[in-house]
Order: sequence, then C-alpha cells, then structure tokens
Amino acid sequence: MTPAVTVIIPFKRAGPYLDECLAHLERQTFRSFDVYLVPDDQFTRRGSLVRVIPTGTVLPNRKRQIAAAATTAELVAFIDDDAYPDPEWLASAVRHFSDPNVVAAGGPAVTPPDDSPRQRASGAIFSSPIVSATTRRRYIPAALCDVEVLPSCNLLIRRAAFLRDADASVAYWPGEDTLVCFFATRNGERIVYDPAALVYHHRRAVFAAHLRQVWSYGRFRGFFLRRFGRAPRYAAYAAPAAFVLAHAGLLAALTRPRMRGPALAAAGAYAALVAWSGLREGRAARANPWLVGAGIYLSQLVYGYASMVGWLCGVQTRDD
Repeated sequence: MTPAVTVIIPFKRAGPYLDECLAHLERQTFRSFDVYLVPDDQFTRRGSLVRVIPTGTVLPNRKRQIAAAATTAELVAFIDDDAYPDPEWLASAVRHFSDPNVVAAGGPAVTPPDDSPRQRASGAIFSSPIVSATTRRRYIPAALCDVEVLPSCNLLIRRAAFLRDADASVAYWPGEDTLVCFFATRNGERIVYDPAALVYHHRRAVFAAHLRQVWSYGRFRGFFLRRFGRAPRYAAYAAPAAFVLAHAGLLAALTRPRMRGPALAAAGAYAALVAWSGLREGRAARANPWLVGAGIYLSQLVYGYASMVGWLCGVQTRDD
C-alpha cells in the first residue's frame, strides 16, 4: 500500500542527531508514512519504514528532488537530519491537505531545550522580532495562519507540485525552500502554518557557525530580491542592506555638530532596543543576554552586508 507521506532526510553522512530524528519519527501518531534517507554514500540502516538512496556528492536540494521522484506518496515531508519532530508533527500538517487548494503545510522549528548555551543563544537571536520580524513564527509557535514561505526543515508539500518546478527551485543553494514555495503558489494555492506541526531544530552555536549561516541566508535573500522581488511586498527585504548603509550615514552625521545629537540619540535608542530584546529573548531561551544582544547586532550587520553581496554577485548555483 502506498503511504500517504514520504519523509525525506538529506545529508552528506550520518551525523550525531540522525538517530534522534529517526527515533522521534517512530513515535508519530500518524502512521501512513515511510522514510527516505538520502546520504552521499550507501550505508546500512535497519527499519521497515526506512529506505536509503545514496546520491553521490550533490546538495540537499537536489537530494530532495531525487527522493521525491523515487516515491509515489502523495505528499513529501522535508526535515533536516539535525532536527526531530513532535509526535503530532505529521498528523497536524497532513490534516490541512483535505483542502485541495492547500499545496504545503508545516510549522515552527524551535530550539531543543537540551541544546548548549551557545546554541540556545543562536535560537534566541533568531526568535528576536528585530531580527526575524514577520518570520519569527518559524522559530517559536505562533497562531495558525497562511504564509508565503516555510523552511525546508519543516515542510510538507504535494509531491506533484514540488516536482513540477523542481529543476527551477533546486537550481540555487541555499534558500531553495523560498523558491519551492514561490513556485508552488503561483496559481493562488495556500501554504498553511500550523504551530502544532512542530519540530525541534538544533542550532549552530554563536558566533562563528551562527554567523556563517546568517551570511548564507542573507546572500540568498539579496539574490532573491533582485531576481524575483519586484512586487511591493518584497520591499522589506531591502531593510537589512539599509541597516548596513545607515552606519555610513551615522558616521557622517557625527562629524557635523548640528547632527551629532540626533545621531547619538538614534544610536542610543537602537542600542537600548537591542539590549531589551537580548534580555527578553535570552531569558526565554535560558541563554546569556549579552551573547544574545551582541548576536542580534552582528546578525543584522552580517545579514545586511550579505544581502548586498547576493544582490551584486548572486549565489552558488547548481550542484555540479
């Protein structure tokens, strides 16, 4: 019997969190699913629900395409090998596909409570509203709603819709999940965010690993804005670059006596906002508020600069 969902987990080689992910998949209350592991090289993994598809050295986006083409399930569910699902993950997301206009569904990817302090600081940074703004719901549970994009670490999508535009959406890395959703909804289809469709996603510790990830996000966002962002709704994507350019304006204002006071007041207000957010998010995540506050500023700076590089230079394309 064909399962309703195939869960696809792409990775290079088995990491420290893979067994955790598979163990939590076994606890799903929704049972009509199987699991495709998609590593670079063949390896043995026992389990009646598990199939291994070695792909050679290709990027995760291409691995998802290969696995989706190999299954016949109506839905494919993407999760990362360093994430693990809540027992109600599949059940909560699958129920939305009873509406034929729903093309994709998913929910937040929250920081696991047993992550290290520096990993929890990374999660707290992403959870800050002055970092993630309207995409904050990706990192903490929020209200049920329709959204434009869901991240590929927690995304269920109709297999036919994914494969229809797979060559176009997997042509870029990272950020292909934005393109998957962008193409899937081109005819007015819905993407549903459900806070009950929850996964836990291990973070990259601050600062180096966290900022490398922020850089990759920012560079793709700049590319996306130039390539696809002509609609007014994407104007906010230019805000990070404006933040970086504002530093030059601040320095120029400090050289002028009449502008020095307002410039210092603006800088002070921003610093107070960062401190407040660092304290609030740090406490909520049991992370050091100083690390969170510093990470908020550095993340905004790196993301903004990376978005300008992405606008000018593009991103890595293809996997060959």
